[in-house]
Amino acid sequence: MEENFNPVAQTRANYYTPGSPVQFVCVELLKGDVSGEHAVCLTFKNISRVTLTALEIHFKCKGVDGVILCEDKFEYRDLQVKPGELFGQDDAVFITAKAITSVDVTLCNVYNGKRVVHLDGIKRVRLPAPRRLAPELQKALEARMNRTGLKYQPQVFENGWYCACGAFHPTEEDTVYCSECGCDRILLQNALNTLLQPAAPADEMEMPLNAPAAPAAPAAVEEPTRIVGAAPAAPAAPVEEPTRVVGAPVYEPKADPIQPVSEPTRVLDASARTPLSGAAAADEGTRVIPARRPAPVRQPAPVEEDEEYEDNRDSVAEALIRWVPPITAILCAAIALCGFVYYQFVL
Repeated sequence: MEENFNPVAQTRANYYTPGSPVQFVCVELLKGDVSGEHAVCLTFKNISRVTLTALEIHFKCKGVDGVILCEDKFEYRDLQVKPGELFGQDDAVFITAKAITSVDVTLCNVYNGKRVVHLDGIKRVRLPAPRRLAPELQKALEARMNRTGLKYQPQVFENGWYCACGAFHPTEEDTVYCSECGCDRILLQNALNTLLQPAAPADEMEMPLNAPAAPAAPAAVEEPTRIVGAAPAAPAAPVEEPTRVVGAPVYEPKADPIQPVSEPTRVLDASARTPLSGAAAADEGTRVIPARRPAPVRQPAPVEEDEEYEDNRDSVAEALIRWVPPITAILCAAIALCGFVYYQFVL
């Protein structure tokens, strides 16, 4: 005889297993509409990048008085769980007529085909409890995100982040989208910040800069960053412009017909400015006026004697080059002839 089981209670897991490709999500308590017995169903999620085919767990179910009602192992076989999918919520691991108050689940082994990952030796990490939102803020957030069940404050931790629906996403999952409600973590946080912004007191936003600082209230733990309206801008201080060099008014004397128009300029000292007229002397500062053209310096004329001296040396050199070789040849021939005659007739 088949029996329908209706959900009675649901509790999310308050711990997770670091480094595991599968995470325990929640426990659900169902009650049969005929027998009235309680069925325990566990939900898991594949946070890896591969398809999981099997999972082995160890669980404990405790009653109202803390007595263990059941402690056993359970195996999920013939699975084809893709990354990001939930599984196990349709399989009852334990059925009892007694009331159940808590369920403890330990991950043992997870399979990907023939590959197995042993999780028995991994120490579980306890999660901080999610924070409930105020009823008014919950309704406003659900209306802005167009979703229901957003009753928790989104939080980011070192080992993962909480969604507004209460789902925890560990760092190993590496996602900004909630696999249960579909919310984007960044958009969700921005929507909450926008709703919290008008709650800032107006006097705090308009506090003058020179007002004494009020004693700081104790900061809330793990409080998310809020975007608070900026204080009204103070009167802008005059911008200090950089020092600019401005040319002094140029004194233009009467044109001198001897001097060319484009003359170089020179700076007069105080003694040179004294003879100027009273109107010109009233304008203090450095004056720039055309300078007088220096007298041209004549270049010395070239010395013609040097050229003649150089020509005489050239003629002597040409004579030596012309006559030294033949004279040397004649002398050598004469010496050789004298030697020949001496050896033939004298000796």
